[in-house]
Parts: sequence; structure tokens; C-alpha cells
Amino acid sequence: MSLSLARYQSTFGQQDVRPMIPMPMVYENVPVAPTNWEYRVLSVDTREMALPDVATLNELGDQGWLLTGVLDQRNSTQSAFVHYYFVRQKMA
Repeated sequence: MSLSLARYQSTFGQQDVRPMIPMPMVYENVPVAPTNWEYRVLSVDTREMALPDVATLNELGDQGWLLTGVLDQRNSTQSAFVHYYFVRQKMA
């Protein structure tokens, strides 16, 4: 394969603009294993315990847990529970 850049056409009156050479695309057939997740629910009865503080949440974050949702049932039912839902990638 040979490529000559000695001659190029002007683009919109600009003499120093050269056309770009196409970048090759390489596709590999690599099997991808699905990501496995583990879940944790922290349920707090606010009549007996305080809600988790920043230090508790940071400790869970240091362990790899990501807070994905909070369900506060204190106003919707007669319950006094707040549920914290966490997820992290399962360790192999």
C-alpha cells in the first residue's frame, strides 16, 4: 500500500489544509462476562435508632457500597422505618 501526500486539493480556498487519512477501526470478538452485583438494605426504626450519620455512610462508601435509594415510610404508613438501599460490584 502506498500513500502520497505530495498533491492535495485546496479546501474552500485554504491552501495549507490537507485531507485527513481515515483512521482504521479494529473490532475484536471478546466475550464479556456480565457484571454481578450484591445488594444491602439498611433498615432503621427511627423510634429506636438515629438515622445514619455522615461517618456511617462514609464507612459504607469506603467498603464499596453505593447508595442507590432511600424509602422513607414514616409518613406513608404507621411504620417508623427508613430503608437505605446499597449496591456494589460482587468481588470474585
